[in-house]
Amino acid sequence: MSGNVLFAMITRLRDGLPLSATTDHDPSQRVLESKKYAKIISKKASQFPDRCSMFTGSHWLYFISSLGVCFITMCEESYSSVLAFCFLDELQREFISLYDNKRVDNAVRPYALIDFDRIIQKTKQRYNNPMTLNARQKYSDMTLEVKLRPPYRISIDDLEPTGRRNVNGISTHHIPTWQAVNLSDTEDIPKPTNFRRPFSRLDWMAKLLVFLSVLCGTLNLARIMAVLTFGTSPYEPDEKVIVAQAMALLIIAALLSYYQSFKLWTSLGQRSLRQLLACVLVIVCNYSLYKLYWRFLLTAGFHSLVAVLVAWKMRAGSGDFKLPNYTV
Repeated sequence: MSGNVLFAMITRLRDGLPLSATTDHDPSQRVLESKKYAKIISKKASQFPDRCSMFTGSHWLYFISSLGVCFITMCEESYSSVLAFCFLDELQREFISLYDNKRVDNAVRPYALIDFDRIIQKTKQRYNNPMTLNARQKYSDMTLEVKLRPPYRISIDDLEPTGRRNVNGISTHHIPTWQAVNLSDTEDIPKPTNFRRPFSRLDWMAKLLVFLSVLCGTLNLARIMAVLTFGTSPYEPDEKVIVAQAMALLIIAALLSYYQSFKLWTSLGQRSLRQLLACVLVIVCNYSLYKLYWRFLLTAGFHSLVAVLVAWKMRAGSGDFKLPNYTV
């Protein structure tokens, strides 16, 4: 095995803000061109799977993303893809041990965590020196792991800006077609026909809140079904207007609860104004149901509390995170 790790950078996943990177400079045109692609990837990493590779024409770019952070490295064409992901995995472990989610989320200026460059440089030197890299003893195990969970290969076309249109007004944006990386010349890895971003790893509190949010939505639907089953004939004409209003509020509250649980399950740690708006609307719906005498104060408070906790958990992220097992 030959080749070297040339460059590494760490960015915030939601907006691509660079947090740290290697500070050495190579003025060659090919390296500078590949670094441009790395910066583009950092802005679009949230749109791709959590482990990918890309060939720029002269270098390989590898990246992994988890817990709201993206780790990118640029390697020479002959460098082992397995070792590249092991390199990223080691950087990830070191980074998470030093910086928590709050430190990452509160970063405002670029390269706010540039002091991590020290660790990047030391790790890069070890992975560029086969005599000092003990991890090579487990190379066969690592190769098997990457074969079982192959990274996805993206093309340069996948990085093109969306919304491009030709002269006839028809979109010419390339739709990404994911291709698995071949780890050997003799063995092909099947290419997936469809891609779905993997679910977030949840801690016990997040799982509990997902359950409670689904429960709230189901209780709202059960109340609606009860009214539909017995009909509105027992109500006076003026009361039927209130019933219609309450039904509409229950439907909205149920949909919002299901939306919150889905976003918490799939996008834990990613801040969103939609989540905050959903929380506010759930509170408004339950307060309105209470004012219409369709919900007890304690019940309305329970539904509102669950919505608030889900929104808080979305921003706080998961504290019980298990690192991807790249090294077996």
